[in-house]
Amino acid sequence: MRVGRECEREDDWDVMDDWSAGRWSRTSARYLCACRCSTTGPRNAQPRWRRMIAVLASANTWAEIQAVAGDRRCILARDQDELLRLAGGADAAVLEAEELLPVLRVVRHINRDHPLLPVILITEQGSADLWHLASVSVEAVLFEHQIIARLPVALKRSVGMAFELRALAEDCMRNEVIPPSARRILTSALSTAPPPRTVMHLARLVNSDPSTIRRHWRRGANSHGIQRLKDLLDWIVLLHAVSAKRPGLSWRFVARSIGTHESTLRRLSHRCAGETLGSLSSDGAERLIERFAKALGDSFCAKLR
Repeated sequence: MRVGRECEREDDWDVMDDWSAGRWSRTSARYLCACRCSTTGPRNAQPRWRRMIAVLASANTWAEIQAVAGDRRCILARDQDELLRLAGGADAAVLEAEELLPVLRVVRHINRDHPLLPVILITEQGSADLWHLASVSVEAVLFEHQIIARLPVALKRSVGMAFELRALAEDCMRNEVIPPSARRILTSALSTAPPPRTVMHLARLVNSDPSTIRRHWRRGANSHGIQRLKDLLDWIVLLHAVSAKRPGLSWRFVARSIGTHESTLRRLSHRCAGETLGSLSSDGAERLIERFAKALGDSFCAKLR
């Protein structure tokens, strides 16, 4: 097997568990380097994927956005067409509107093609066209003098679930209490959007088969947390749904957007969290992900977050 590819054989999973038990060699290290959740590198190494914000802004505004973006990777679009292309793989879009009406046409395209993508609009406070904002869906409207003070809060609120799940994946990836095979599974499950709905889908993501990843999950997880892979995937789907729910978006629309049904979401809310969808939405996604992180940590007697 060549370095740089995903582990594909059953033996690869066993090598990972040998490494977990302290029995590893140069050959084992080569296998581990090929795994997405490898932890053989420096402890402070950055993950191979990062968070991405698509931006359309002037040079001055772009510099301010970069200054407050934190570890989020920002990509500056050259024009409106490139921004629309970037939107398909972004966690959020930030647009500066020196002239509001032309930018609102871009926002309408994003609302149509990517209805769950949060849009943050930066414009002039005295614009006479602000009343046109009623015709589009935006997460936040900031005036130019508010970028430094308010953009970090707007980004955290608007793309919180995608970032929180990826941050949780980082925690799992670096936590040596969790077996390497389980870390690999968790990294793929937590960092994939839209989330995998079935164990078969998750197995394809890690180039394995359902029975193998089920066995390695059972081997690593205990009876105090999330015992089945299907339960893990159900939790993640529920988290994405609660995070995507906004005023004006029905649960039916949210469910369809993430590839499931409203009745499924209602069933998952009772089974995973013991509450209704309405109650979970009122409490907020942050509280729900804290509950999920605790259940996930309990599965491996590991402290997460």
